[in-house]
Amino acid sequence: MPDDPKKRPKKVTEGYLERAALHYLGRFSSTEANLIQVLERKVRRRNEENTAPTAEQMGWIANAAAKCVRLGYVDDAHYAKQRFASLLRKGKPLRTISQDLRYKGVADNLVTELIAEEQADPEVDLDLSAAAAYARRRRFGPFRRADRMTEEKIEKEKAAMLRTGFSFQVVKRILGSSEDELLQLLP
Repeated sequence: MPDDPKKRPKKVTEGYLERAALHYLGRFSSTEANLIQVLERKVRRRNEENTAPTAEQMGWIANAAAKCVRLGYVDDAHYAKQRFASLLRKGKPLRTISQDLRYKGVADNLVTELIAEEQADPEVDLDLSAAAAYARRRRFGPFRRADRMTEEKIEKEKAAMLRTGFSFQVVKRILGSSEDELLQLLP
């Protein structure tokens, strides 16, 4: 029965998009660009045969996103700072954090300003701090168990850190440091 009312996609309205935006923002923090992408996917799922949003629907999406920004539910600068701190604590290098923020829809100038602001303290090397967090999370270097002190294991740790995006000098320093030294570097 092809005309089954249960199988037909539900109609997309401006009210639906506003409610969907609020529901999404109630669960996740987001940038304006990311919220627009999320709403576009929702519209696409509800359109027949998953067609792209119409011009009218794109206007509704833009209005819903603008309303969320105006009400303060979406703040790209705040989102960028929170995401930056979170990724740094997880042990992501600056280059990866920068790429992630851009992928999430944070403007290039905002990313550049944020990284410059975070690097303002010459005493703190953010990549070194992130590498220390990564080593602790993965139990590398001084955090590894004593029974895993083989040359092969050390080479695998180096390779994993290099693949993550840390420079060879940073990897060498982290894997050659003591646990106390690394704990002082943690963000």
